[in-house]
Amino acid sequence: MQQAQSKNPKKPGNKEAAEEGKKKKRSTISLIIIILLLTVIIAFGAILLFDFAGLRNDVAKSMESIPIIGKLMQPVLENKSPEEIERESFELEKKDMAIKEQQLNEKTKELEKREKELLAKEQEITATIADLNSKTSQLDEKISAIQEKVAYMEKIETSKAVQILLSMETKESVVQILRNMKKDKASQILAAMDPLQAAQLLEDISSQPAIDITTEQQ
Repeated sequence: MQQAQSKNPKKPGNKEAAEEGKKKKRSTISLIIIILLLTVIIAFGAILLFDFAGLRNDVAKSMESIPIIGKLMQPVLENKSPEEIERESFELEKKDMAIKEQQLNEKTKELEKREKELLAKEQEITATIADLNSKTSQLDEKISAIQEKVAYMEKIETSKAVQILLSMETKESVVQILRNMKKDKASQILAAMDPLQAAQLLEDISSQPAIDITTEQQ
């Protein structure tokens, strides 16, 4: 029994040796992989730099589909020197700046056009306001003149009022005066006129628009 146990001893040194062997094995595999990768990189570099066996374009084309590497391979595919690549980049930037400048000029022209349109509208509005002010002023003067005549006609005798009204140049003034006079005074004046003239004035009074002079009627 003791002899059997002595034949299969589990010594700590054996376990450590096994772990050490595994580590060495992994290190060896890693080293081989690194060497293979370096070999592949060197081979690709030699092909791309020196066009070894005329394989440079084929290799570059095969790598073109790879997102980042493909972009780096573009100059190799096109067989361009760094100076040519830099010049093309400068030309692209120049074209981009020219496009942006053109867009800016178009926007500037559009803004200038809108500014002119706004200025024209402003001038049109200013002219309209001035015209309205002028017409308002004329209307105020007309109302003031009618108010004065109404006040005067109501103070004088009816026969004299009839003479003055019939001597006026425009029938419109006569109509507005009679319309804004006190009703009893206007009736007396119409009654003193020729019936045909009175009838015509009554018709005009009913048909022509009134000018409100805010004269209190009784």
